[in-house]
Amino acid sequence: MAEIAINDIIPISDFVRNASEHAARIRETNRAEILTQHGRPSLAVLPAEEYERLMQGKDYLDSVEAVRLGLQAVEEGRVRPADEVIAEWESL
Repeated sequence: MAEIAINDIIPISDFVRNASEHAARIRETNRAEILTQHGRPSLAVLPAEEYERLMQGKDYLDSVEAVRLGLQAVEEGRVRPADEVIAEWESL
């Protein structure tokens, strides 16, 4: 998705009054609109496909971070053999 242009920043009240027009433009241009409230950014409205793409990217990055943390735990010696952990769970 491209950078946000000044035309992509609109008051939330304008979006509410003209929601159908804004939705059509967002789908047609595949660009997000930033909605402001009291002159400050409040919400981003973007095409569903773009939202799904961003969430897939987030899921991937979350997985990479989990692997990184696991490797860090191994390097720091903060791991235990699985059979030891399973035995501990079974004794609960």
